[in-house]
Amino acid sequence: MTDCPPEPMTPLTFTGRLIRRDGAFILQRDEGGTVELRLPRVPVDHVGKSVAVTGRMIAPDLFEADGVRGV
Repeated sequence: MTDCPPEPMTPLTFTGRLIRRDGAFILQRDEGGTVELRLPRVPVDHVGKSVAVTGRMIAPDLFEADGVRGV
């Protein structure tokens, strides 16, 4: 058996409305449901607006975002 490096996770993109709840950033997904976001920067100018968030799921309701952009 050979030791292979783990395959990198394919980035995902979710769209929805970015909201602030109890100090956390939440994405209300266009497809339904919500996910809490872990963000590299605080996107205060996008709060309350429609956004696209790219990154990866790190837990069932937790998404580590690489970036946020308005749509």
